[in-house]
Amino acid sequence: MAESSENQERRQHPRSPVPSGVIAVLITTSPEIIGSVNDISLGGAKITYHNPKNREIDYSKLKVDLISDDRFVEAIPCSNAWDHAVETRDSVAVIDLRQCGIQFNSLTPNQQFLLRGFINHCAAQEPGHPTQLNIPPISSR
Repeated sequence: MAESSENQERRQHPRSPVPSGVIAVLITTSPEIIGSVNDISLGGAKITYHNPKNREIDYSKLKVDLISDDRFVEAIPCSNAWDHAVETRDSVAVIDLRQCGIQFNSLTPNQQFLLRGFINHCAAQEPGHPTQLNIPPISSR
């Protein structure tokens, strides 16, 4: 059976898990969405958020601010790749908990530099790996 194009891997950059405490503020034309970052790469991020009123989210002209302790990157242009309710086996699960994947779009060299530093500083280290993820520099064109 052929795998549907919806489930095929489209990531171009490796994802790094993020410890708790890294916040994303999705800036939309509707009220902003505040959530926690689950994982991140130079290509995008997975964000968990609450949508208590099941409001419609306008993803046009989307930007994201990423915040962690003493670091932040603001107004990163992005688009929504997917959005769905979080499924859980717990009967007392929060019904309004959702996750979305965002894709970073058309970053300037300065935004790429700041995002790379943010990821190196904030991404969780895995056992046996160096402290810094050492994301390779942008290739010159």
